[in-house]
Amino acid sequence: MNKITVVYIINYAPNYRDVFLQELGKYVDLTVISFNGIHVNLKDPEKRMGYNYIELPQKRFLNISFNIDEFKEAGGCYDVIIIGYNLRNPFRLLNLVRRKRVILEGLMYGKNNNFLIKMARRFVINFAEGVLVYSNLVKEKLEKEVSKPIISFNNTSFQKADIEILPLEKNIEKLHILWVGRYQKRKKIERLIHLAEIDDRVKVRLVGPGLRENVESSKDNIQVFEGAYGEELKAHFNWSHVVFNPGGAGLLIMNAGRFGRPIFIDNNSHHGPEIQLAIEANQKFLNFAVEKEVKELVSRCIENPDILQKKGLILAEKLSDRYTVEFMAQQYLKAIEGRWE
Repeated sequence: MNKITVVYIINYAPNYRDVFLQELGKYVDLTVISFNGIHVNLKDPEKRMGYNYIELPQKRFLNISFNIDEFKEAGGCYDVIIIGYNLRNPFRLLNLVRRKRVILEGLMYGKNNNFLIKMARRFVINFAEGVLVYSNLVKEKLEKEVSKPIISFNNTSFQKADIEILPLEKNIEKLHILWVGRYQKRKKIERLIHLAEIDDRVKVRLVGPGLRENVESSKDNIQVFEGAYGEELKAHFNWSHVVFNPGGAGLLIMNAGRFGRPIFIDNNSHHGPEIQLAIEANQKFLNFAVEKEVKELVSRCIENPDILQKKGLILAEKLSDRYTVEFMAQQYLKAIEGRWE
């Protein structure tokens, strides 16, 4: 029996998405179309296997993508077209008028959610067969706006076999705080730098592309590393006691769960849909803008490291249950095969 042919058009397909694309490629004849991740400080895989890949050049004006190839390349012999929802990519969205099965996929919501954005979203979704969304939180919100079928795939980047609970020290003299990600203002890592500068009880380690160019501090208890992957990333989590997320949270929640580290998250920032896992796993939310709250949290972590271990284990268990690449690929497959819930 021939596999269903699928073309998947998204902004970027970096290395942390590659495992999922390979998993989905086991079940369908998959072609991925995207831009090079270097434009946004993302690292692409050195080699792509298990699926076909077409890289398009960036053609932008006033932050709008005008690459007509996002439409032309999808005109091949594909059974299903999956397109990443983005109003700033008009030629991509034009695929919705093709006489083929077309599925929308994406975050669906951003910071701006005014009346015009809502109307545009509803209009675009009306042309799709259905929608794949990043979490149940997004699904529940979108169901109030549209009548199209929606499937949540619980966005993640790890297979079940990747989950490894790392040991945690029983006695903590200085709290080792880790943060991993690419530099973006919305992630507010300056708050962690400030914490290290005013509190000698902590050591802060920042890991990710673009950090060295944007982080300045002469304090010995602040370390900055370039992007790390695989075993390199494991070494950083093994060093850590806890993950602090002082701004917008995303896949870092999954990274923390993978290694059994708890994550403490700012309660006054715009987060990605991955926040659902942190909520389900009862991770702690606090206002990182309030110095007193953060210092009190540091004290509790040092005085009672058992709390860190318990919260880290809960996060890992929830991740293993329904936040794996295997689960994610099966949710996509449901939509591709037309098995909408």
